[in-house]
Amino acid sequence: MTSIFRLVFSSVLVIGSLLSSVSFAQTAVPGPQAMPAGPGPMGMRPPMGETERMHGMMGQPKMQEQRDNMRAARHQKHLDEMKVYLQLQASQEAAWQNFAGVMKTPIKRPTALAPSELEKLTTPERIDKMMAQKTERDAEIAKRMNASKTFYATLSPTQQKVFDTHTQKLFAKGHMGQHGRMHP
Repeated sequence: MTSIFRLVFSSVLVIGSLLSSVSFAQTAVPGPQAMPAGPGPMGMRPPMGETERMHGMMGQPKMQEQRDNMRAARHQKHLDEMKVYLQLQASQEAAWQNFAGVMKTPIKRPTALAPSELEKLTTPERIDKMMAQKTERDAEIAKRMNASKTFYATLSPTQQKVFDTHTQKLFAKGHMGQHGRMHP
């Protein structure tokens, strides 16, 4: 019984490996024209053609303007609500105006480089450009953080608790009430 079992088992293994090697040998490696449209190794995509690039850009400036307007209105609503909840005194009004002015200023979005411009840059040059944009963004964020800390210092302990509660709710929902995580 054992010898029959071994014979059948080894036959199945041999036949299975032959079938898999035959199917493997017939699998063709895709050439450059047969590349899939999805992400390649390490999430990289093949370069887009000019028509694909133009199709992806249609209508974006108008949509971006609408999103920016909605974001500004939502931001103003949050500031108005916070001011009501804080019940500011007349002596705190100047600090509020400074805080609100800094917070109303939209964070500058980095301008995307044209693909033709990016192709001319080496990887270290692209990294340097990204780092320069990050430095600018970090400076804008630091300005907002300093304005928040300065305003917070003018609040009474009761107002500080209200401020903490209000801002914690915003960050729990996401940046200024959007999505579930922080976004630029």
